Amino acid sequence: MHAFKIDDNMLDALKELANIGIGNAVTSLSQLLGEEKINMVIPVATLVPLQDAPESLGEEEIPVAGVYIKAAGDVDLTVLFVLSLDSAANLITNLIPGTKGGLDQMGISVLIEVGNILTGSYLNAVSLMTGLNLLPSPPQIAVDMSGAIISTVMAENQLIDDEVVLLRTTIRTMESRIDGNILILPDGGALEKIFSILGLR
Repeated sequence: MHAFKIDDNMLDALKELANIGIGNAVTSLSQLLGEEKINMVIPVATLVPLQDAPESLGEEEIPVAGVYIKAAGDVDLTVLFVLSLDSAANLITNLIPGTKGGLDQMGISVLIEVGNILTGSYLNAVSLMTGLNLLPSPPQIAVDMSGAIISTVMAENQLIDDEVVLLRTTIRTMESRIDGNILILPDGGALEKIFSILGLR
């Protein structure tokens, strides 16, 4: 369990860090998508018990795509970008016109690149605002049911905290809307240290 209660101000801070990272993410996505205008928002930030995280991402029995990065250094964090297969197909189609959005080798590469941009932008914002040294791992991707993906991420990174932060995210291009979720899975003490530096505890 967390040694302190995460309150609304702390969630707002995590959301604001995501909003700070949006600028770089939007610039990179605009270049990838060839769009003149891309709008990206983080409308919701919530704290979710780990056992409820799969349900929070949608129907637990429906496969999703997840791209995740492990950041080590002054604190350990795993950031996971999850989207439905329909949204994944929509994203791939936007990036590779004329395709059906399938999860072939090219489609997987597209998802990894977009997930890398989004998760990396968040980690960069955390590092910028706190001064913490964060060294991200190469992005990894999994296509499975949400519970299986989260269990895999936990097992690979030996995560022990029993709560995760869920950030809803929406990417709007001129032709489509892509909904996804960013999960922040902290290792023991990571959020406490971030909030302490930000003056929130």
